[in-house]
Amino acid sequence: MQVASSAFTEIDILLAKAYQLRGEDLRASIELTEKALLKSQHANYAEGIARAETNLSLFYLIQGDFDIALKYSFLTLPFYQSKNNKKGIADSKYNIGSIYYRTDDYYQGLQFLTESLLLYRELDDYHNQARTLKSIGTIYGYFGDYDQCISTYLESVEVSKKIDDLKTESNALNPLSGIYLKRNQIELAMETIQRSVLLKEQTNDVRGLAFALYGRAKVYIKLKEFEKAKIDLSKSLEIQLEAGDKLGTGMVYNKLGALLTEIGEYRLAKEYLLNALDIGEKYKIRFIHYKSYLNLYLLAKNENNQALALDYLEKYVSFKELIFGTETMHVIKGYETVAKVERLQREAQTQREKTEIIEKKNAELDSFFYRVSHDLKGPISSLLGLHNLITLEIEDGKSMHYFHMYHSQVQRINNIIIGLINLTRLNHLETNYQVINFENLIEECFQSYSYFPHFREITFIKEIDSEIIFKSEWAIVNTVLQNLIENAIKYSRNGIDSFVKVSIAKENELLLMTVEDNGQGIDQDHQEKIFDMFYRANNVAQGSGLGLYILKRAVERLNGTIDVESELNTFSKFIVRIPFQ
Repeated sequence: MQVASSAFTEIDILLAKAYQLRGEDLRASIELTEKALLKSQHANYAEGIARAETNLSLFYLIQGDFDIALKYSFLTLPFYQSKNNKKGIADSKYNIGSIYYRTDDYYQGLQFLTESLLLYRELDDYHNQARTLKSIGTIYGYFGDYDQCISTYLESVEVSKKIDDLKTESNALNPLSGIYLKRNQIELAMETIQRSVLLKEQTNDVRGLAFALYGRAKVYIKLKEFEKAKIDLSKSLEIQLEAGDKLGTGMVYNKLGALLTEIGEYRLAKEYLLNALDIGEKYKIRFIHYKSYLNLYLLAKNENNQALALDYLEKYVSFKELIFGTETMHVIKGYETVAKVERLQREAQTQREKTEIIEKKNAELDSFFYRVSHDLKGPISSLLGLHNLITLEIEDGKSMHYFHMYHSQVQRINNIIIGLINLTRLNHLETNYQVINFENLIEECFQSYSYFPHFREITFIKEIDSEIIFKSEWAIVNTVLQNLIENAIKYSRNGIDSFVKVSIAKENELLLMTVEDNGQGIDQDHQEKIFDMFYRANNVAQGSGLGLYILKRAVERLNGTIDVESELNTFSKFIVRIPFQ
């Protein structure tokens, strides 16, 4: 288990490094991910395989190899769906949506991107929300809806700022500058793109810098500052060629060709435009394809080559007519998707408002429980003390029998009060993460119940993966283990070699805490109800019926899950899974 865990950790590190490097060295990112994929296949690490394929989909998407990127995404999506892994589903749909809109399938692109955005919002994943919003904004730009486009880009910028994500912020500033330029807001366009260039240089996002320089060159062209534009485009092309980015290279070739036509350098302009046309055809990037035809027409016209100009114009018009109907349908369907998303967002907002009301009522209820519980604790403590006095004073056996019955019920009320106090404390504990020392924690839990009857007759077993480093809320983890260990001891059976076994292991990206015993077990009919408030599966041991309810609430606070396997008079096994922070 430890060998597998070590291999998985090594793979996770490789994948994280590959993702981090994507802006500086895309080829290195692909090499690292392919290495991680190979290691995952050898180690039968299914999650590692899926994450590696998701990385490769993104990297080939960035590079412009859309067919390969799409193949990897359609491999990963069913896997993540089978595991109900929302992050994985969102990542796969983001990649698919990005491929579609880059190849001018705006409807499909918008559909997949909006679905991924809703999942990222559900997960509070601001980084991916920001980059998805940027892509959706680009589609609005293709629709010609510049108001919605600007609004979406600005939302992407604001979301990026929440987590100080300078790279993603600058990614949204690039196209935002282009929209300002289309609206002839030249000063604002330059201010925006200069901010993007500065951020790209500050974060060493080399590939992103290429797009920022491309954006600034467009502003320089508008200002007729052609030499500055040429310098920026040449530097951008150098970076794009080095990175192997087909989309970016095609865009720069096309823009350089148009610029060189403008300044009369026709021979080099033609070379660049034919290169752009070749990329557009080969990689199915249709907007580069038809823009190249248009610019080749303008070049041939400037060279007074009327026959060639007419040929390129016919190809441009023919190509535009071919995709015009499809694009129009995509726009119509796209806005249907937008309307659907807006409806879903309104419903989500309504649900959030309802949740806020419920949370407020729950807080009021917690406060009520806490006050009442504390008010009752004093008189109950007096009643418990009175019983101790009575046992010294009364000698009549029958009277003592009734007083013991009364004392038993007072103890039960006291347990309920303590449970309610613990429950309200659980809800209001401040978040405080620290590395959990499971060796010490479990031993302390064992020893805290040494006063229980038959404690000395139970064998206690610990199986802890020593390589695990797990940061969490110590008080909550303690509550979980303490409740499970207490129950295992409390419901042990006499006359057998009783044991309580606690295991700590790693399962993919989850911490696995397992508490197992060979005690009284739980009848199948009761297993679905044992986590309900005040539910007790048997009356053999005293209890408030709150222990497992508090346990479940504690596990939920850690965003975990709990499962139970049990057979009456044979065994019980509780399995808690908690994600790593």
